[in-house]
Parts: sequence; C-alpha cells; structure tokens
Amino acid sequence: MIGRAVTDRAAARLASERPAAVARRVATGGLALALAFALAGPAWAGDAAAANAAPAAVVDSATPAAVAPDAQALIAQYTVRDARGERSLTLVRSADRIEYRQPGEPAELWRQTPDGIARLELFAEEKRSIAWAPGDLRTTGRMPQWQQLASPINPQLRDKLKRDGSAKVLGLSAERYRGESAEGQPIALEWLSAEGLPAYYRTGPAKPKTGDTGFYELKLVKLERVGAQTAFTATGDYRETDYADLGDMELDPFAAAYLKRNGHAH
Repeated sequence: MIGRAVTDRAAARLASERPAAVARRVATGGLALALAFALAGPAWAGDAAAANAAPAAVVDSATPAAVAPDAQALIAQYTVRDARGERSLTLVRSADRIEYRQPGEPAELWRQTPDGIARLELFAEEKRSIAWAPGDLRTTGRMPQWQQLASPINPQLRDKLKRDGSAKVLGLSAERYRGESAEGQPIALEWLSAEGLPAYYRTGPAKPKTGDTGFYELKLVKLERVGAQTAFTATGDYRETDYADLGDMELDPFAAAYLKRNGHAH
C-alpha cells in the first residue's frame, strides 16, 4: 500500500493540469455505495440475511484474484424503468465475486475475502479504480451482506408477500408473489428460486403515469452461464488507488472529485 501511495502521489502531481472535465465526470458519476442498496428502492425492506462463508483461499485485497479455469459465472441482464426513464442493468455473479454494471455509472465489483467483503469501483473512461478493503467498508459503515449483493432484489422480500401461482420466464420456472410496500404501493414479484434472482419486480401501478416517483420496474431479458475468467470486467489496464490513500492525493483531479462527492478518506 505504501509503494502504491507514493506512485499515486507522484502521478497526481503530473495529473494536476488535466482538464477540469475529468473532475466533473467523476463528481457526476453517480457514485452510490453499492448498486445493491440503491437500485431496487423499496425492495430492500426487511432484515439483512447472514453473509455466506468466505472462501479461505482468497487473499485480503480488493483486487480480483486468479480464477479457477473451470469456474462459472451467471450473467443476468435487466431493463429498469422508473421516473428517470429506461436503462439497462447487468449483474455478473460467481461463487466469490459479484459485479453490477449500469451505463454511465462506475461498475461495482465485490469480492469475498477471509476478512470480509472487498469493493472495487471501476471508472472505465478514466481507466481508474478505487479499492475498498474490508476494513475501509467497516470503518465507514458500508459493509454489506453478501446475500444482499447477490441479487438486485432482496430474497427476504418474499417473506412479506403472498404467493400467487407460477410463471414461465425465459423458459425457466418462476414463483409469483403479490403484496404491498410499507408505503401502500402494490408489489409484483416473479422469483427464480434455482438461480436466486428476480425475473420480474415492480412496485407501483402496472400502468404508471409519466414521472410517477413511486414506480419502479425490473425485468430480466437475458440469463446465461459463462466462464468466470472472461465474465467480469478486466482491470489489468486500470490504475488502482486504495481508498485509504485518497486523502494524500489532493493534486489529482480524479481523486479530488471523488472525495468531494463521497467525503474524505480516513
């Protein structure tokens, strides 16, 4: 960490004359804590489930470790509709890694380690990444539960809804649920038990009015299994910075914009 901090500080001095547009891109990049907490809105009601056991062979670092040649990953592609309009959401999930991607947002890569969950934020345009060690997430109160991250809709939401038959989605069997949110909004959910993922989720009316802030819809459009080695975003050409080192990089426009948006690193 010390060596990388020295390198980052030196590079920051060289980068101090980069256009201010870089800082604006980072500051407006929608740097949410985790897509899993923000995407589904009301769906995250209820108690968090216990985290899964972490593999003992993974090192304590936010940087992805080597992947076994035969490891598989599940790629789920969704469309999202709400008051902001329509956009895509992609979830990539293996036994020990989870990645969320949305257009115009930094990708979020989460990984289990013996010390807890590590986070890597990926800024594709700048080819920069921010690595959060488990200790950083705990110190800032941002350590999530693995089961929450594994699905854009909390699996425990089903406990608050009534079973309403079955459905077929992309050739797969789904459990259908109905109910209401704490705000009295109708909820519709179709759940793929074998995959542990929602096939469809909606809160609000089936035919919302334009700009209805209570409406949110998530629809699965593609689901596939691929080799984990190529499923996740490649980070080899990204310049990685530890979250804990950001406070020493005030001359770096990227780091300065990040800290302005997210607060100071410890």
